Amino acid sequence: MKKIICLFLVATTLAFGVEGRVAFVEGLVNVKRSGKTHAVKLGASVKEGDTLSTSANGKVGILLSDGASFLMRPSSTLEIRQRSEYYQADGTISMLFHNKSEKAKSRWAIKTPIVTAGVRGTGFTVEASKTKTRLVLFTGKVIMTDFVKESGLQDDPNLMMQDFLNDVELNAGTAFVYEGGDVKKTQVDLQKDPMQKLHAEHIALEKSAAWKKATR
Repeated sequence: MKKIICLFLVATTLAFGVEGRVAFVEGLVNVKRSGKTHAVKLGASVKEGDTLSTSANGKVGILLSDGASFLMRPSSTLEIRQRSEYYQADGTISMLFHNKSEKAKSRWAIKTPIVTAGVRGTGFTVEASKTKTRLVLFTGKVIMTDFVKESGLQDDPNLMMQDFLNDVELNAGTAFVYEGGDVKKTQVDLQKDPMQKLHAEHIALEKSAAWKKATR
C-alpha cells in the first residue's frame, strides 16, 4: 500500500479571497488565468484561480494578501486556490508565511501531487514532482500526520479516502522525503543544505526596496 503524507496545524480560516502582486521577476514567467496564458511583469496582480509557471530561465517572487510569500525557481508551477490553498505541481519553491497579527492567525495549505502541508507562520522549501516530495523546514514547527491509502480507491491523492495512523513532530532543521515508500525524516545542517541558498535569497528579496515597492 502507498502512503500519503499530510501536515496539519490548526488556525482560523480566512474569510476573503486571496490576491497579491508579483514582487520579483527574472526571465520568462507566465500566468494562466481564465484559460488564457500571458507573461507576467513586475508589480502585476495575481489572484485566486491563477497558475504561475516559470520557464527554464525564469524566477518569480509573489506576495499574497494572506501573508504567504513564494520564490519560485525555474521550471516550477504554483496554482493559487481558494481559502489560502496553494498547489505546487512541480519544481522548487521557497515559502514564507507571515501572520498579520497575533490575534488574526492565518491558515495556509500547500499541496503537491503526493503531499498536503497545513502551515501557520513558518518557512520552508519544497521540491516536488509526481513521484517525490522533499521538504526542508527552516523555521517554525509542523505536525506530520501519516495516512495509508485504502486499496481500490482513487489514484488521485487529493480525492482518495484516508485512514489515520500517527503523528510526527517536525522542528526547524528537519527534512523529510517521500518518494512512494516510507517517509525519510532526517536532521540537516541548514547552512549546508542545498536549499539554504534559495531560502536566504527569498528572505533578502523580501527586505529589498524593490520588493516593497512592487507590492505597495
